[in-house]
Amino acid sequence: METTSGALSRIFDLLSHHQDVQERLRQEILAARKEHGELSFDNLMALPYLDAVCRETLRVYVLVYSGSSPLNICL
Repeated sequence: METTSGALSRIFDLLSHHQDVQERLRQEILAARKEHGELSFDNLMALPYLDAVCRETLRVYVLVYSGSSPLNICL
């Protein structure tokens, strides 16, 4: 599995199990869309809760390469 798709799959799975986090993230994105309209890459990169969700997921579920394929390891 590709690193990006693996990370996104893990994030979406965790969001489905943590509805409060999903709702808070949704509210942050909706507020940014209301302020900026269509969100650019820079707009997305400026969202602190989105950044925190991504970083925490990558911290907890580290992708480690073994040969030519990544392995998901839960710390």
